[in-house]
Amino acid sequence: MNITPVNSNNNVSMQGNWWRSLKDKAGQMTINLFREHTAKDSARLREVRNKQNDWMSNPMWNRGIMGATALVTQPAIDYYNHRVDEETRTVSRNRTISKIVAGTLVGMFVVRGPIYKAIESMTNLKGTSKHSKTLLPIKFLNEISKNEAFLKNYRSTLAMLIALLAMSVTNIVLDAPLTIFFTNLLNDKSNVYHNEKKQKNAVSKQNGEKESGVKNA
Repeated sequence: MNITPVNSNNNVSMQGNWWRSLKDKAGQMTINLFREHTAKDSARLREVRNKQNDWMSNPMWNRGIMGATALVTQPAIDYYNHRVDEETRTVSRNRTISKIVAGTLVGMFVVRGPIYKAIESMTNLKGTSKHSKTLLPIKFLNEISKNEAFLKNYRSTLAMLIALLAMSVTNIVLDAPLTIFFTNLLNDKSNVYHNEKKQKNAVSKQNGEKESGVKNA
């Protein structure tokens, strides 16, 4: 009796083609359910988006966002480090908060904010004053006037470079004294809190001892 061997490869191939065809048809049917639509931004929407881009690319607000993020995370890490005693953790937390607050305030309102405003006024293509184009490269004025994104990036880069130079001065003149001031202020508040806590614990301990003595008697 002759037995014709079954070609398993062909069966698998046919099953694969059938399943692939079914998936393609189902996918195409799903796509056909949605009508073609072209999205167009209105002038108002573009204006809002441009304002958001300006705000998000502003070095002043970027520094504020960085400071807020650090303020939420770093002091908690210092305070919940149980390898050291509570007093050390409290002082470490207060110093960290003070450094972040001082650095953020100086960075936003002394360094990056005023510097970026000054750079904007001195890279103003439409300005009429003698300093409106002081920081613009003269040989690239035509290219810059045609590319608004390039001008934004140029301003941000220039502001960052000048801010780095300014920070080398403000870190000593402003950041350090403000950090010491805020740290001492927070430490004083913490000492008052801990002293009140110790007094309450001592009073409650004395009351507990008196109650236990009365019971034993």
